[in-house]
Amino acid sequence: MKHDTYKFQDLSEVCYHLRKYKDCTEPWQADFCNMYGELVASFDSDEETMERLQDEDETYAMVTELMDIAMMMGKHW
Repeated sequence: MKHDTYKFQDLSEVCYHLRKYKDCTEPWQADFCNMYGELVASFDSDEETMERLQDEDETYAMVTELMDIAMMMGKHW
């Protein structure tokens, strides 16, 4: 399983890194941390994620939805 960790400052960076996995056939997990190294969100190669990565608008919507949840839970970036 491929497991990567990224630090990000805005949502476009998260979308950029996730697009790298669009055609990945092996299982993967991508963790996104704020500038302090705190885990904010994690994505993996489940069926829904892979489907949403095929369209740029869907990718952005998926990232926005997860980040909204992370903010409500008190995660800051």
